Amino acid sequence: MDYLSNSLLKASAAGKAILIGEHSVVYGYKAIAMALPDVRLQISLLPPDASKHMTSWDEAWQTLIKGQIIEPGQNITALLNKAFHKALSLCGLDNDMQFYKPQSILVESEIPLGGGMGSSAAISTCFVKIAEQIALQKNKINKKLTIEQQIEFANEIDCYFHFGKASGLDVAAVASDGIIEFIKGAPLKYLKNKKEFWLALIDTKERGETATMVAGVAKKIQTHPLETKKCLEILGILAEDAVTHITDGNVIELSQCLNTAQIQLNQLGVSTPNIEEIILKLKSQGALAAKLTGAGGGGLVLGLFANEPNQLYHEFDKDSLFITRVPAHGTE
Repeated sequence: MDYLSNSLLKASAAGKAILIGEHSVVYGYKAIAMALPDVRLQISLLPPDASKHMTSWDEAWQTLIKGQIIEPGQNITALLNKAFHKALSLCGLDNDMQFYKPQSILVESEIPLGGGMGSSAAISTCFVKIAEQIALQKNKINKKLTIEQQIEFANEIDCYFHFGKASGLDVAAVASDGIIEFIKGAPLKYLKNKKEFWLALIDTKERGETATMVAGVAKKIQTHPLETKKCLEILGILAEDAVTHITDGNVIELSQCLNTAQIQLNQLGVSTPNIEEIILKLKSQGALAAKLTGAGGGGLVLGLFANEPNQLYHEFDKDSLFITRVPAHGTE
């Protein structure tokens, strides 16, 4: 019985944030999302000498979230094994994982799990990158995957983490390493932002299930069709306007779009009192815009700043705060 690899293999991926278009994207409108280059997840397949006493792949997983050891439960371990096996299969390694000797796999993440920052998409992307390296070593493939193949494979894997269905937005954003314009079923478009800005993301520590929040909006369409459809239409228009402001470098107008989007999301019923409180706090600290990002019901709040908001380190717990620079296109 062989090991998958005799060498240390590593892969990393960024987190993601939706700037605008939450919920309306489900109904065919545009969304804008971006990778968060300073908030990353790394997966390492450790070499055999680090796995000598291991008897099962169920023992393989080691997880560090922001430096804290997290012991994955049996259900999570089974899910990780299933997802990793899928990545291997997609890259031409047809044998079941049990055919190979188990090896330690270390997951190190700055991305909070289940908070709407694309942790499962980052895991799925890293699995594909690791599987690609193994397939190249074993001559199962003779060239690297294209970015389109990487996104396609990672989205198939990400479906395991979303009860069988993922929109593709998270994986596309994670893989982009930039800002993307996303419409379900349409080719991706990459946006070139003309002016630098900064994002701060605050973890509310609340968690709302994406499927539950989406179902809630669908129910509002049934009970209050005119008002709800109008909210979704406005969100779609705001996303279109935001594309123009990003490419023109008009951060002030972009901020106004984000603030108006939050009003619509609140009317859709996906905001919470805690989210609204954090929004007010961010604006009191100089945020040009603040809104929920993701499905809502908890998760994260996004603040847009013209300059690096170092003052936030005195206002929010360090485990809840993520700050990242969005450079003007072509400056890095």
